[in-house]
Amino acid sequence: MNIIIEKDEEFAIISNSEDLNKLLEKFNQKELFAYKFKFESRDYFFNLLTFLEINIEEFETKFYYFNNSKNIHISESEFGYVWISTYGLIAMKKPSSNSHINAFKNQHTVISLLFENAIELSQSNKIYDIDSYNFSKLSILTPAIFNNVIFYIELFCKAYLNLTGNKVPHTHKLKILYQKTIETMTYKSHNDTLFQFIILDPLSKIIEHINKIPGDFKEQFVKYDDNRFDDTVIIFNTAELIKMQNVLEVSYDFITDYFYSGENTHYLKTGTYQKILEKAKTDKEREKVKLMYKHLIEK
Repeated sequence: MNIIIEKDEEFAIISNSEDLNKLLEKFNQKELFAYKFKFESRDYFFNLLTFLEINIEEFETKFYYFNNSKNIHISESEFGYVWISTYGLIAMKKPSSNSHINAFKNQHTVISLLFENAIELSQSNKIYDIDSYNFSKLSILTPAIFNNVIFYIELFCKAYLNLTGNKVPHTHKLKILYQKTIETMTYKSHNDTLFQFIILDPLSKIIEHINKIPGDFKEQFVKYDDNRFDDTVIIFNTAELIKMQNVLEVSYDFITDYFYSGENTHYLKTGTYQKILEKAKTDKEREKVKLMYKHLIEK
């Protein structure tokens, strides 16, 4: 059977009886495969379903079939192709063709689950009992969150630098990566934007904390609990955890939008400071805004 590429996606074409027989033989031989197929004739597809003893009418009601005992998953897309997997239920592809974006998205999944767990735990009254299971989980969540937040920021900076066309530094040092990100933001005129105000500025607090840890702190050693002078604690305050969770979500949304929309993403539209000032209703509120963002405006 022939392989065609349409819009950077590969499809195996079933265009004749010979192609169909080759596909059926894969099932006979119990071959493991997962691929996208296009059937030039609907009859070829129906022959496949009949061969696998799949009810055609039932399939055309749901447009998918899954058999857990045989590990067969067949699903017809509205975009004109059929996904067939003999591995069972697996992902069809990576999130994107960009390895930096993929790594960042993967880490976002991990850190999101940790924060959901931490927030849920912090809202339980049982957590205040030091003999409880909930309280004991804080000892596990604290290093897990710290480790994965560090890694998340690393991958965030690397994804941003990659999308701006920079050579991504081969380092785990957040001080270097964050400084490079700030320099790139300024060079690309990405300052005075939501990107700077609601993402980079909150993340800078974590960078500042890490920079203050004595003893030549090494980010890549956190997962091994091998930074001798690191005594970082995480305060399980629900409101603060939710605030950090929001920062992580908007940073993820920014990278995703920047990847697909480029410079047109709303996160890079300038004039954010002025918009915040205009929302202040009194002179007192305006002075508060100026004081809050003084460190950004003066840079």
